[in-house]
Amino acid sequence: MEDIPALTVAEVHARLGQPDFHVFDNNGAGRWKRSHVPGAKNLSPYDFDRHDMPENVEATLVFYCAGPG
Repeated sequence: MEDIPALTVAEVHARLGQPDFHVFDNNGAGRWKRSHVPGAKNLSPYDFDRHDMPENVEATLVFYCAGPG
């Protein structure tokens, strides 16, 4: 498996709204409604399919969550 690059918060912030840059919040819907990165789409890591992803397979995808607990 190839290494998955990490982005800093500043790098994500600088790229928000750019074409082919997509941010996915993997928290529960309630947490997403209370607070999320501007423009982030709520995406359950347990219940999604190909149609939830952008068509461009070269797009940059950012996934984040609050972590366990």
